[in-house]
Amino acid sequence: MKKGIESLSSRWHFQLPEFGMLLSFLSLVIFSQSDYSDRLLGYLGLAFVSYAIVFGYAVYLWRSGQILSARFIFIWALLFHVVGLFGAPLFEDDYFRYLWDAYHTVHFDSPYGMPPSAYFDPEYSSHNISPKFQAILGQINYPDIPTIYGPTLQYSFLFAYLIAPGEVWPLQFLYSAVDMVLIVLLLKMTSSRLGMIGVMLYAWSPLVFKELVLTAHPDGLAVCLLMAAVYCYQRVLYKWTAVWLAFSVAAKIFAVLFIPFLLLPKGFFRGPLFTLRKLMSFLVPFMVFLLVIVGVYAPLLISSESDMLGLSAMAQNWEFNSALYGVLTVWLDGQYAKLILAGLLCLLLGSYFFVYSHSSKEHLVRGDLIMGVFLLCAPVINPWYLVWVLPFAALHFNPTAWVASMMIVMAYIVGLNLEYVGFIASAHLGPYDQPYWVRIVEFGTILLVALVVVIYRLRLDSFKEYHSVIQRS
Repeated sequence: MKKGIESLSSRWHFQLPEFGMLLSFLSLVIFSQSDYSDRLLGYLGLAFVSYAIVFGYAVYLWRSGQILSARFIFIWALLFHVVGLFGAPLFEDDYFRYLWDAYHTVHFDSPYGMPPSAYFDPEYSSHNISPKFQAILGQINYPDIPTIYGPTLQYSFLFAYLIAPGEVWPLQFLYSAVDMVLIVLLLKMTSSRLGMIGVMLYAWSPLVFKELVLTAHPDGLAVCLLMAAVYCYQRVLYKWTAVWLAFSVAAKIFAVLFIPFLLLPKGFFRGPLFTLRKLMSFLVPFMVFLLVIVGVYAPLLISSESDMLGLSAMAQNWEFNSALYGVLTVWLDGQYAKLILAGLLCLLLGSYFFVYSHSSKEHLVRGDLIMGVFLLCAPVINPWYLVWVLPFAALHFNPTAWVASMMIVMAYIVGLNLEYVGFIASAHLGPYDQPYWVRIVEFGTILLVALVVVIYRLRLDSFKEYHSVIQRS
């Protein structure tokens, strides 16, 4: 009898973190649908409770030596995603652009070429835009800039439009389902104890819950396609790697960074380069990649314009929550800062590619480092951009990335969201301006954790080397 009681007690103790996560996510859903959903402190409080639970649980699993089953992680993640479908977007209005792009594709055959502000002109009143989409049009941010979203994402917007025009819930459902597919891929790509803890951190991530499930950011689709390419690459399915990588690149330009890592076959630089077999091993996937890119873009390019028009405007003019770029622009003009950081990025990624491509061991590409370095150099670091880092951080168990996924929430501390936070708000802040201390705390914490992790791993390596020497002697 005593043994049975202990077993029951242990089982309920083991379930407490999961129920805690469920309650915290349910609270976020209720908060998102309430009249107080614009209160920043309320969101930050609920978010950090979620982070405390999932991080605390990860530390407990790491120290206790317990391992989670794939089924356990998946079922709870599925439950969290279903709960999230009852929520509403928080502190974001990007989804109005997704809804408008789909409308524009249906009625004008392409989302490209015309900025939303063009339809503010009375000349276009003859297009008979419905009141529902007139309201959506009026809430699009940066209406003078054409859409920045690639064709893969446009097809997902169109799919949601066909389910329910002008509604955000089909997008939430679609991107939640895509994220569950990504979780399955991650579970298939690891079986180690630390790997399963990492997948749990992704599958139950408060950042993923907020940005992909509640707010319906489409980056999750691009990342899922990228991870499908990585999965196929690990299994030497190079043609399928090229297909999924092309769809990812056509979703978001970030995926371009992975082209050299995923289109060149394993061991390409070992042995003679200029053999017919080796050249064909690269040319065939490359041609597949190009054909898919052309096939995805072609149906939407009737105006000869693409997402590059909006992306170029974004690259030239936008700055938000930047790290190294923000530091350099204290002393340098923005264009000079971009040139310096572009050179630094090429140097770092080129060095990593050389090491990666010439390694004699089989390694999963360090996408967390690739995207982490890219974001540190970027002029814009939005919270949902971290979704590109986290799947790789799960497989490589990168604590710094997980701390970053929590600290990036501070990016929402901007003038627009500080109306009800009197002790932080400032009359001098523009809508998207941050108080000076936000980036210091945000990136300072990330840097501190990165240093602690590096020191810990160096000491651990030295400890292992010392013991190996003792054993040999």
